[in-house]
Amino acid sequence: MSTVTRKGQVTVPKNLRDKLQIKEGDSLIFELRGSGLLIRKKPRRSLLDLGGIAKDRKVGKGGEREFTKMRIAGKTAREGLNDE
Repeated sequence: MSTVTRKGQVTVPKNLRDKLQIKEGDSLIFELRGSGLLIRKKPRRSLLDLGGIAKDRKVGKGGEREFTKMRIAGKTAREGLNDE
């Protein structure tokens, strides 16, 4: 059991954090389910998940760093919106 604070925060009990391997900095997703609330751990992303982001990039055109930053930011923004 956990109590909601004035700021709307709750503490996930240690036995559940251990079982679900929830660590500091992890993100949790909250979903309404009927009259209840489902809380699940958002999977951590790997750098390998970004594979193929520069597939349209032509070699030798310069600005690779800026291009890569823009593609990563765009992909992260799109996926972040889809997860919530």
